[in-house]
Amino acid sequence: MTRIATNVGTTRGLRNLNKANSSLDRSLQLLSTGSQINSGSDNPSGLIAGEKLRLQVTTIEQSIKNSNRASNVIATADGALGEIGGLLNQVRGMVQEGLNSGALSDTEIEANQLQIDAALSAINRISANTTFGGDKLIDGSKGYNTQIDAANSAKLNDFQVNELFFGSSSSVAVNATIDTAAEKGTLTTDGNVRLDTTLEVGGKDGNQVLFFDAGASLTNVSTAINAVSDATGVSAAVSGTNTAGTVTSTGTTNGGTDTVAFAEVGNQIGSADVVTVTYTQGAANAETSVSSVTGVGTGAIAISIELGADGAGDSDATADDIEAAVVASTEASALISATATATNSDIFEVADGGVAVSTSKATETLTLTSTDFGSSAFTEVNVLSGAFVTQDAANALVSRDEGTDVVATINGSRAYGDGLKASLKTATIDVSLTFDSTANTDSNTTSFSVTGGGSTFQIGEEVSANGQVGIGIEAVNTARLGGLSGKLYELGTGGGKSLLDVGPSVQGSSLVNIVDEALDRVSTLRGRLGAIQKNVIETNVATLGVALENISEARSQIVDTDFAVETANLTKSQILSQAGISVLSIANQQPQQVLSLLG
Repeated sequence: MTRIATNVGTTRGLRNLNKANSSLDRSLQLLSTGSQINSGSDNPSGLIAGEKLRLQVTTIEQSIKNSNRASNVIATADGALGEIGGLLNQVRGMVQEGLNSGALSDTEIEANQLQIDAALSAINRISANTTFGGDKLIDGSKGYNTQIDAANSAKLNDFQVNELFFGSSSSVAVNATIDTAAEKGTLTTDGNVRLDTTLEVGGKDGNQVLFFDAGASLTNVSTAINAVSDATGVSAAVSGTNTAGTVTSTGTTNGGTDTVAFAEVGNQIGSADVVTVTYTQGAANAETSVSSVTGVGTGAIAISIELGADGAGDSDATADDIEAAVVASTEASALISATATATNSDIFEVADGGVAVSTSKATETLTLTSTDFGSSAFTEVNVLSGAFVTQDAANALVSRDEGTDVVATINGSRAYGDGLKASLKTATIDVSLTFDSTANTDSNTTSFSVTGGGSTFQIGEEVSANGQVGIGIEAVNTARLGGLSGKLYELGTGGGKSLLDVGPSVQGSSLVNIVDEALDRVSTLRGRLGAIQKNVIETNVATLGVALENISEARSQIVDTDFAVETANLTKSQILSQAGISVLSIANQQPQQVLSLLG
């Protein structure tokens, strides 16, 4: 039956038509916006997750932009440093050429100096004018600001803060304590040249061969070593006094006593030497003589004296005979003298065994040291011919001794030592200190404060030490470049170490050393900036790129419209909508048919 009052079929058809139209509108919205979440009601949890991921995408994209800009800044600074390095190489060549005074005229040397002056001026100009976006990069304005008092400043030859994270602090204190002082390579000897001797003296800078006649003093040796110190990296000094050691051998004859007093000759016997004089009985008709001298150059010298005998083989040696035997022996007389004191002039008899020349005597000591501190510095003496004994601090007989690096603690952490330089790199600080040689003592402490400055690059997502790189770029000019040998500006005319100043008071090697130290400083800075650019920034960009890709994909799965699915849904909704309209039309025709019955 058809109930006109309710028209259930029409109502049902209208409801389904509205449902189909709503689904059609939804599909059209998804397809037109490309997003399946256009309001909180669409997917509350998906909206929250999608917005979090969108924020992360935005953060990563900006971090990549920041990283690329930081890389551009560093590349600009590196380019300028490369030009400075090229100028320093030119200065190195001109200095080396200018030191060839035997082949160059004074005018040519002056011309070289003019070129050096021009190069130094160019270095200062590049340092002052290298900018990025209006900011100067290598004039020191991007270095860290420090505060240090005079007392602590005197303890340091140099210090450098490379990286630092301040956090919420306005300043960071740097405290350094020398746990174990750096040492030089050191060898000692306390005996003069005993034989004609050829020595090869070597160190960090090279080797030199030196020749000495027998009897040469320690002062002679020291002077010769210091004359070639620039070529070897080894210096020498003499200390102490010359007091000969003596010992007396006593024998008893016919109730009387004859003695022979032995004494060192020309300080040929060092305090580390043990000299043993041994007597042996000669064969029948043997003359008293020195039968052997062994151990010269080993620290254990043995002198054997053969006592003369009559035809029956009985001893007939006197103290005078022993004295004469020592004098007759070239080897023995170069070490000791023998003085006979004949009380009875009778047969000289002594118990078996030997007597040792005193080793407690005061002696001159020759100390050979490397000119530099640290494990890379050493002192070496090779005896090519003759005899020459050296020993280390522990009195062990050695021919080579290496220095040791400073052991220090910086801000509670063990620092890496290289000679007098101690370096520390942690997550919050990268600093290096070069202690002054006068402050190179155990337990010595120095401190200073970093009050600001430096360059901070925000290259990560987090606004913290984990997401930032703090770089301190020191001033790269002639007043800053150099090292222990001096500063670069000193090579200019009037600086005190120009080509025109080379002479007895200014060695040519110091000029070269200044340039080498400046080159090393520039190269180190370029290397540090390059390491940050390659290993930190470029790696960061690559990592962020992968993260951006994955997070964008994850967000797309949550938020973006699946066009294939929604196109199918659109078609479905269109069909249902059209069908609904047709069904509604049919349903509306039923009341009309009932009305026809009333007619």
